[in-house]
Amino acid sequence: MIMTPLNIIAIASIRMPVIVQKQKEPLLEFDSHRIMRGEAYLVEETKPRLFFEFCSEASLQDIKVLLITREFPERIRNDYSLENASVIWLTHVIGRDYIEPTQTNLILKRIVSFAKENSPSMIMLDGVEYLINQNNFDLVIGFLNHVRDLVIIRDAVLVVSIDPDTLERRELALVERGMNVIKSIPSEERKGAVLTLESGTIRVMRSPNSKI
Repeated sequence: MIMTPLNIIAIASIRMPVIVQKQKEPLLEFDSHRIMRGEAYLVEETKPRLFFEFCSEASLQDIKVLLITREFPERIRNDYSLENASVIWLTHVIGRDYIEPTQTNLILKRIVSFAKENSPSMIMLDGVEYLINQNNFDLVIGFLNHVRDLVIIRDAVLVVSIDPDTLERRELALVERGMNVIKSIPSEERKGAVLTLESGTIRVMRSPNSKI
């Protein structure tokens, strides 16, 4: 076909369909962080303060939370208002919802069941250092990779807390691989709070521009 100016004008006038991709909404927004479904996050901090605040905020927003922690469940529930969260305690003590840290297959089974039955859901894992100490690094990194793949399939969220100073540089790099890293800001550097009224209750929300 010989292209003439008329042909070129005719072709140029044909409107091609425009594909607009809808931007995914975050499952949770807190402290300037956007937590998206199908993603894994690694919160690096000496003590899991921001990690538990994520957990508390998700629970307040009626997101189904499974918390796996080294901390005593009742203390964490009281300190962070986690009455609605499902909590598993990593301990060698025998009890309901207590799992030995060496039973990683049982922990994984509980995670699979929770993610399957609840949507949206957040899997919160605290105590990775303890898991490594009670097992070995290679086993735990394999466990984390399995859970990360699971949340992608289930469109859930994985949030892991870790103290980066407890791992060798190579080990930390392997844990970080495939995760969105969140580095906690020391409390003395964080700004103050603002008060907002929501559903008849006062809630404290941080504002990056606040000087309070």
